[in-house]
Amino acid sequence: MTMPPWRLRTALALVSLAVVGLELAFMRALALRFWSHLAAMVIAVALLGFAAAGTLLSLLRRRVLRDARTWTSCLALAMAASAPAAWWACQRVPLDVAFLPWAPWQGLYVLVLQAAMLGPFLLGGAALAIAMLDDPARLGGHYAANLAGSGAGALAGVAALYVLGVEHLATALAATAATGGAMLMPWRRRPVLGGASALAAAAVLAAAWARPVEPGISPYSMLAQARSWPDVRLVAHRDGPLGRIDVLAGPTLHHAPGLSLQYDQPLPPQAMMIVDADQTCSLYDCRSAREYAFLDHTTWAAPYHVLAARAASAPGPAVCVIGAGGGEGIGLALFHHSRSVTALEVNPQVIDLMRGELADRGGWLYRAPGVQVLNREARHYFSSPGPAFDLIHLPPLDAFGASGAGRLASQESFLYTVQSLEAMLRRLAPGGMLSVTRWARTPPRDELRMLDMAAQALRRRGRDPRTHLALLRSWATVTLLVCDKPLAPAQTDALRRFCDDRGFDLCWLDGLRASEVNRRHVLEQPIYFQAARALLGPGRRQFLDDYLFAVEACDDDRPYFFHSFRWRALTSLIGQLGGMAPAFIETGYLLHVAALAQALLLGLLLVLLPLAPRAAQLRGQGGKAASLACFLLMGAGFMLLEVGFFQRLILAVGNPVYSAAAVIAGFLVFAGMGSAASSRWAASPQRIMRVGGLCVVATALFYLLALDDLLTLVQPLTLPWRVLLVEAIIAPLALAMGHLFPSAMRQLGRAASPLVPWAWAVNGVASVAAALAAPLLAMAVGFRSLVLVAAACYALAALAARALPVNS
Repeated sequence: MTMPPWRLRTALALVSLAVVGLELAFMRALALRFWSHLAAMVIAVALLGFAAAGTLLSLLRRRVLRDARTWTSCLALAMAASAPAAWWACQRVPLDVAFLPWAPWQGLYVLVLQAAMLGPFLLGGAALAIAMLDDPARLGGHYAANLAGSGAGALAGVAALYVLGVEHLATALAATAATGGAMLMPWRRRPVLGGASALAAAAVLAAAWARPVEPGISPYSMLAQARSWPDVRLVAHRDGPLGRIDVLAGPTLHHAPGLSLQYDQPLPPQAMMIVDADQTCSLYDCRSAREYAFLDHTTWAAPYHVLAARAASAPGPAVCVIGAGGGEGIGLALFHHSRSVTALEVNPQVIDLMRGELADRGGWLYRAPGVQVLNREARHYFSSPGPAFDLIHLPPLDAFGASGAGRLASQESFLYTVQSLEAMLRRLAPGGMLSVTRWARTPPRDELRMLDMAAQALRRRGRDPRTHLALLRSWATVTLLVCDKPLAPAQTDALRRFCDDRGFDLCWLDGLRASEVNRRHVLEQPIYFQAARALLGPGRRQFLDDYLFAVEACDDDRPYFFHSFRWRALTSLIGQLGGMAPAFIETGYLLHVAALAQALLLGLLLVLLPLAPRAAQLRGQGGKAASLACFLLMGAGFMLLEVGFFQRLILAVGNPVYSAAAVIAGFLVFAGMGSAASSRWAASPQRIMRVGGLCVVATALFYLLALDDLLTLVQPLTLPWRVLLVEAIIAPLALAMGHLFPSAMRQLGRAASPLVPWAWAVNGVASVAAALAAPLLAMAVGFRSLVLVAAACYALAALAARALPVNS
């Protein structure tokens, strides 16, 4: 391209920034609509766009190279114009994930959704690919600009979410790509084309900014339902990377889930804070701690009564509330005269709202004497040294509807693992207790998993879970008490009185008789008591094997607390539940399966099929099987590691959006540095691939042994330091991974150029499939096994490199 390198590289950086930023914008939009960020699907669609762009350019190479600068400029401008269109189309796809188990044809809308997102990534990928066809002597700087822009896009996308709504973020990123396209346009030679293209893109972007299309919201979400109620109005709103916050108020709001059915007094006036359209907490208009007395009629009030029975003269407990939210947990703690309350809130915008606009709607609790609200993630907080607590209170932080429908099945949660509970138990004072409340589901699933997790955590600490656990339930909630010491007789008596007075059912208590259970909220079978007796006794393994759902304790290797469906039980499920069986097939899990199938179909149609007319060129070409296998294995291995580390490093970073930004930026930048370094070695491409593959395998195996310890060191640190150390963890692995692909491409380009487009296409399709398969594999076999599969891919790719074609 005949233009100053700085201008081309600036344009490349801007387009790269827009591409990666759009990935984050689409993740946030999908999280609002489908209860899950679906990061793997978005990454797969972006990869599919780049792979299809490579196929397209291989077919149009000669035509494009006649005027590469104009093509690059027009494609960047087209990407800018297509981004608002893709955003609009995504919000209009009538995909209803709730009906996926009942109506498999809804899977076609998964295909439409992916196709709707594809346009900007196809066009942006094509623009970047053409730029990489420039003079080889200048490619190093071009590649550096591409990587710098990609890394900046990951970080800038997260930062921009604090000041822009996600709908405006998509438009702003498109404008960034348009700026890059305008910089590349040969205005003197193509004034009409340049003017028309720039004006068209500007018109689309102006219209999108002036009339933004808000992200779609599920009609089943709490936000959609509450907005339809009479006289409900919006009183506060915030957007950010950790969630969209809507605060609604109105006389028809009456929200107190789990309240005893025997409670017959009116509730205080309230507002509702709804995060990401469904995660709901209430802000009660109470002016003193005494007015929170109604919360004493919920199951999560039980530990206060049990603690009070220790000694009549004991001071009020020191309490830690996980998820400060609207202040219910704080209000209940103050009602019980707690001497100190530490409340953890991961979202700083919630804290700002409660201390600012919502100060007169219960926000005073954040400033009450003895109350300390910390902007901390719970897992990181309890992994750090700190004070001991008499009570750690963990309420149900997920939305009731999303949990019940299985929409969170593919969502990682490092809060609900055995290691997390162990960290909390270490912070209990002598005689203290951990209280965990979950939504009651029929048949019970995550309630039993939580019970098994607590039992395993106690066993690992040398405690007998039968004497250290208590379980009670209402019509809507199940509360588990995990005690530092066996409950004294006075405490068990207090728990029995608490349940009798409020109409709750005891499900487990050491010495509990079968005649004492299932008396108020009657189930067909006393399943909670039966399950607890099995899980806490010698029949645990048999119960876990025979139960319809997977409820075994989950750990940091498989942190899928909400995933309980298992295929081998499907026949039994249908036999026992008949036509109701589809209701228990988790929609979040099914959506990933459908997305994988549809992405493979799109890859076949857009990447491989267009090359079919050129298949005759491969006849007689030696080494084609080894070449295609090598590129398939590299594509699969790379994405298995990237998506696997994205999920695993949520533990270090604390949030899926932050983790996606850090991991995408890290893998792109360091793999790119490895790619640039690969051309400087004097060794042959095959040798570079063998050494690089060996380094990938060795680094991956090292992380299998050491990653847990590294993440333990990272967790107590502040977010900036955690991100930096995450990048340091990624760096050696990504640097080694980056050596293989360009080395193999150089070898094919020299010895078997007809194989190059096929190698690119196979690599692209394998990357797309692996990006979507990685979460499913992690759910099935865990992170460690996923890394082993990826390492095996790289080992086999390095072996296949020995059979790549060589110059005759």
